Amino acid sequence: MVIVSILLFMAAEALPASAAQAIAEPDPKAMSQSEIRAFNANLTSGHPYFIRCVKRADTGSLVKRNFSCRTNVQWRLAEDRANLDARDTIDALKSKASSGN
Repeated sequence: MVIVSILLFMAAEALPASAAQAIAEPDPKAMSQSEIRAFNANLTSGHPYFIRCVKRADTGSLVKRNFSCRTNVQWRLAEDRANLDARDTIDALKSKASSGN
C-alpha cells in the first residue's frame, strides 16, 4: 500500500499544476469508446490521464474479445503491483529453498 501511495504521489507530481487542475482523472470503465476517443483528442499519448485500451481474446473463444481500458497511471500501477507480487513470490521461493539446506 505504501508503494501505491508513493506512485500516486509521483504521478501527481509529474503533472504541471495547470494541467492537474484543468483535467480530472477519468473513469474509463464508465465511458463508452466514443467518449474515450473524445477525451483523448485533447491529450498526448504520454499524458498520465490518456486512456489506453487493450483488446484480448476471451479464454476459450476464437471470436469473442475483451476490452480493458485504463489511464496511463492506472496501467503503470497495475504493472508495478504485478511486478511486486512476482518479486515477493520469487523471494519466498528462494527463502524456502535456502532454508532447506
